[in-house]
Amino acid sequence: MSLLVIREQDFLNYVALHDYRRAIELALSLSQPGRLFKLFKGLAASDGDDVSFTGHAAVDEVLRTLDATDLVRLLRYVREWNARGSSAAVAQRVLYAMVKLRSADELMHALEGSVDDGSNGTKLGGTTALEVIDGLIPYTERHLARIDRLVQESYIVDYILSEMDGGIAEDDEPKRRMDIDPVAVVCV
Repeated sequence: MSLLVIREQDFLNYVALHDYRRAIELALSLSQPGRLFKLFKGLAASDGDDVSFTGHAAVDEVLRTLDATDLVRLLRYVREWNARGSSAAVAQRVLYAMVKLRSADELMHALEGSVDDGSNGTKLGGTTALEVIDGLIPYTERHLARIDRLVQESYIVDYILSEMDGGIAEDDEPKRRMDIDPVAVVCV
């Protein structure tokens, strides 16, 4: 068996055993953002801890203690996930957890430090912080604007439905029939 197949099986075993530290670190070391995304998405969908940011306290602890290299990789994956509407909710949840669990100085230090990104041997320099932040801000603003529109539209729907009820269902009175003017109907 190839080493990659063994590593992939290890990842699945770690997830099944709820050993999230090893699962996340392995997925990061193998540069597999899709596996990480599925892991975070599954946690968000499950009935996890109400007090955790990601849906599971053990995953919060992993995010709080990731080393600088893995932190930068994860932030880059979050930036990629955030750019797509279908994965933005998970990206926002992970980003929120990272911002809550790590200080701004820790995040900036990790991003600005010379850290090997593991993909092509290049070094991540001071521009990485700017690239990551510039990649996160516009999409986050777009998602926030979309959510604001949805909330406003939900109020409009609530208002229309309440006006359609007209308060008839609130009383125990028999429902009134609308009086329709036949002349007005013909004119329309």
